[in-house]
Amino acid sequence: MNPGLNRVLAASFLVALVAAAALRAWHMAAWPLWVDESWSRWMTEQSWSGLWHAASHYDTHPPFYYSLLKAWTGVAPSTPFWLRLPSVVASLLMLPLAWACAGQIEALRRNPAARIAVLFLVAVSPPLIVAAGQARPYALLALAFGIALWAALRLLRAPAASWRAWFLYLAGIEAVLWLHSLGALFVAALGAGLFLAMGNAGTLRAHWLKWMAVQGLAGLLWLPGLLVLLEQRRNWSASSWLTFSLGDIAPGLAVGLAGSGVAFLIAVFVWLGARNMLREREDRPAAILLLCAAFLPALLTILVSLLLSPVFLPRTLVPSVLPVLLLAASSIPVAEPRRTPFLAAIATVLLVVPAFGHVRSEPEEKWPSLGAWLAPRVGPAEELWLLPNEIALPFRYGAGPARYPVRGIPADFPAPDHAGPRPSGSKAVVAMTRADAQRLVADARRRGLTGIWVVTRFPRLFDPDRTIPAAFREDRRDVRDLRFAPLIVDHYRL
Repeated sequence: MNPGLNRVLAASFLVALVAAAALRAWHMAAWPLWVDESWSRWMTEQSWSGLWHAASHYDTHPPFYYSLLKAWTGVAPSTPFWLRLPSVVASLLMLPLAWACAGQIEALRRNPAARIAVLFLVAVSPPLIVAAGQARPYALLALAFGIALWAALRLLRAPAASWRAWFLYLAGIEAVLWLHSLGALFVAALGAGLFLAMGNAGTLRAHWLKWMAVQGLAGLLWLPGLLVLLEQRRNWSASSWLTFSLGDIAPGLAVGLAGSGVAFLIAVFVWLGARNMLREREDRPAAILLLCAAFLPALLTILVSLLLSPVFLPRTLVPSVLPVLLLAASSIPVAEPRRTPFLAAIATVLLVVPAFGHVRSEPEEKWPSLGAWLAPRVGPAEELWLLPNEIALPFRYGAGPARYPVRGIPADFPAPDHAGPRPSGSKAVVAMTRADAQRLVADARRRGLTGIWVVTRFPRLFDPDRTIPAAFREDRRDVRDLRFAPLIVDHYRL
C-alpha cells in the first residue's frame, strides 16, 4: 500500500473517530438519567447478592452488565457522565472493530473507499449513537457481538486459524448471552451463519467438530443465565405493557437496524452489497455470514414476539447494525468515477441527517426541569406522588433535593409483595387499583394534607381506570401540566 493512501486512510479514521466521539458525548453529561438508566444506577447501589437477586427477579436483563457497572462505580462517581462512559467507550471501539472486520472481507479489503465508508457509517449510525448515550447494556452487547463476528470472519478467511480465533469467538458469544435476555437469538444466528458459510467455503468437514464444541461449551457456561431467563419469562408472560403486531415490524426494523431517517437508503445499499458479494465466489461465504448476522436475529425476535411475548425491536437489534453496515459498504464499486458525485451526495445525507437529529433532540425525561418547577409550588402540607413507583428512581437522581415528602404509589419501589397488576412485566412495579387509590386518598385526608401533586408516566398503563381522579374527585384537580411529557403533572386539593 502506497504512503499517500496510508495517509488518507489514517486521516479518514481520525475524522470518523472525532465525529463519532462528538455525537456520542454530546448529551452524556447534560441529560438526566431516564427511568431505564435509573434502574442501572439503582442496581449498582445494591449489595452484590442484592444485585443478583434484583436482576434475576425484577429486571428483564441478566445481571452481568449491572455487575460490570457496579465494579465501575467502585472507582467512578455515579453521575450520568460516568455511568454512560462505558457505553460510549464500547461504542467508539466499534470503529476499529468495524475496520478489522472489513479487513477480513475481500469485497472490502481490496476497496479502500468501501473500508472508509464503513468507518463513517458506524460513526453516524443512529442506533449505535443512541445505544452509546445510555447507561444500559446495548452498546456493550453490540461490541461483544462484533468481536464474535470478527472471529467468525477470520475463521472463514483463514480456515487453519489457531484456537485463539475460536476462543475469541467463544468469548464474544458468551458475553452476548450474559448481556441480554435475548442474547441466545443472536448467538444462534451467528452460529448458523458460520455453519452455512463454512459449508459454502468447503471447510465445514474439517472444522464442524470445533464448531460443535464451541457452541456446546457456550451453552454450558450459560446455564445459570438460562435459569435467570426462565425466572424472568414468568414475569413477561404474566404481564407486559408491550404489544406487537405485523404493522410494528417494518418501523421496528427501520429504527433498530438503520435509523428512521435513512432506513430506505441503507436498505438499498445492503441489497446492492449483498448482490455484489454473492456474485463473487471468494466473497460468498462472508456474505452468507453477514446476512445471517444482520437479519436472522430480527426474524427470530419477530417470531418470539408473535408466539411467546412481545419484544421491543429497536433497542434489541443494535448488535445487527455492524453486519448491516458492512453489507452496505460492500455496495461501493472498486473503480467507477462516474458514480463518485452520486455516492458523495448520498454519503452527505447519511452523515448530516442523523447527526443533526441527535444534536437537536431532547432528553427522554426532563427531571431537573420538573424538580425546579415543582420546588416553589408544592406547599408545606402537601406531598408528591409518583406513578408508577419506579419513576421515584429518576426523580431521586435527577430532580434535585426535595423539601417535601415524595413517595411512589401505590407502594414504594420495589414492591414485589404488593397486590395488583404489573403491566411492565416486573415484580417491582405495580399498577393502581380502585382500592389502592381510595386507601391513599383517605390516608392523605386523615393526615391533614391540603393537597397532593401526582406525576404519572403512561397513566393509560398504570391507572387505566382513572382510579386516582375518581378517588380525589375530578373537580378537585386545579392543575394539569403536560410540558414535561411523557411525564404528566396533576394537582389535587383536599
